[in-house]
Amino acid sequence: MKKQNYREADQIVTIWTEELGKLRCLARGIRKPSSKLVYNLQNFSLVSFEVSGRHLPVLTSCQTLQNFRLLYHDLGKIAAGCYAAELMLKLTADEHPNPKAYELLHKFFEHSDKDRLSIFCSELLEALGFSSKTSSAKLDFQELNQLIEEILERKLKSSAFLRQIA
Repeated sequence: MKKQNYREADQIVTIWTEELGKLRCLARGIRKPSSKLVYNLQNFSLVSFEVSGRHLPVLTSCQTLQNFRLLYHDLGKIAAGCYAAELMLKLTADEHPNPKAYELLHKFFEHSDKDRLSIFCSELLEALGFSSKTSSAKLDFQELNQLIEEILERKLKSSAFLRQIA
């Protein structure tokens, strides 16, 4: 979901898992041309992986289970996917699993459609315990985005990208 360069050839990778929630781990040597991990750690992919260690676990192996290629053929779908991924990153705490939120994200990536983004946002807010803010009325995407930014107390980077594509 997120990659941050670390040292010469490493990256800190943020992965959202069903069992552990948001997990940050170190991918050693991933920026080297000979890295075997780089092809399996693509954005918008469902992967199986192994880590070792505790404080900052080290990613030891990774295998792609499903690549959501439908996203790559449409800039609007890429923007919607980036927005959904940013929501998961910003609205959830590290290592707090939420199987419902995980399932919503997985389903959204499978059927990625910019038109389903409002539904995803509403259901995600409900799964994360913000249902009282969304249940009083049906909110359109702009209202949901404004509500999310109020909850986060900051602007979402991907919302500007999404507006440009629309």
